[in-house]
Amino acid sequence: MSTDPEWAALLSATRFATGTLSRGEIPRSPGVYAWFHDGECVYVGKASNLRRRIGTHLSTSLDLSRCTLRASVAVKTLGVTRKHARSRPTVMTVEEIAVVTAWFATAEVNWLECETRDEAHALKGRLLESWTPEMNLI
Repeated sequence: MSTDPEWAALLSATRFATGTLSRGEIPRSPGVYAWFHDGECVYVGKASNLRRRIGTHLSTSLDLSRCTLRASVAVKTLGVTRKHARSRPTVMTVEEIAVVTAWFATAEVNWLECETRDEAHALKGRLLESWTPEMNLI
């Protein structure tokens, strides 16, 4: 794990358990967000609208083609290929999606708001230059 000050700011931001998080708690602003599982940061992403993007991750849709993190969770937890997880039309079963959804039900998320989408993109890039969480590697 990096000792970078930007990582320190992200890792120390308030974490929200997904089971109790309401959409209204998530800002609509651009920003960088991090997902945690078993207390460890496993993914970092950027968003032009944090509420919409985090909501996409929390979706229970069978279609994982538009959500890199949900597809990565399927790869890690189910052992399917990335191509299988991201197929359109979806080839994921209801049972497979239930495993992905269960993973998110035990996760935490936090975020740092940014002024602009470009600032969020740059921050994510700097974070990943100094350390890359496991799900960003899948």
